[in-house]
Amino acid sequence: MIFKIVGCILIILSSTLMGFYCSCELKSRIDDLKELRKIIMLLRGDIRYGNTPLPEAINAIAKRHDGNFKNFLVKVSDSLRERLGNTFSQIWAQAVEKELHITSLNKRDKYQMIQFGEHLGYLDKEMQLNTLDLYIAQLDEEIRELSETVKEKTYLYNSLGIMAGIFIAIILA
Repeated sequence: MIFKIVGCILIILSSTLMGFYCSCELKSRIDDLKELRKIIMLLRGDIRYGNTPLPEAINAIAKRHDGNFKNFLVKVSDSLRERLGNTFSQIWAQAVEKELHITSLNKRDKYQMIQFGEHLGYLDKEMQLNTLDLYIAQLDEEIRELSETVKEKTYLYNSLGIMAGIFIAIILA
């Protein structure tokens, strides 16, 4: 009897924690998108006002940035400096796939980053700035949509975690 009670408590606790984890991931995703937006804004400023070439701008941002995207920026910067014959879009895509696993970005966010990298690397300054502006607008829209629904989704995830645990505990008891 005591094992059933302890088991039920553990089931309810673990599913509740899973719900809280999902809600924290949603909030972390918003924070990561905001951080990415800040990096893209810095990149845009370096290119527009500093007339800095793209590889040098990424290198400068990598040196002064701390956060979830530091390894990503360093990887892109180092790969651009090595000049192994890969295009910018290939380097960008490889870095997205290998270095952004520690972030809370989902597959769609990473896909959009890869698409962004494909359009960024081979254009002249004005087209690069237009591409940066378009991606910033996409990030703004994504952040706005998530921010509008974060409260409801957080409540939903937390409630579903608790209720699922209770439901499973009742079924198993």
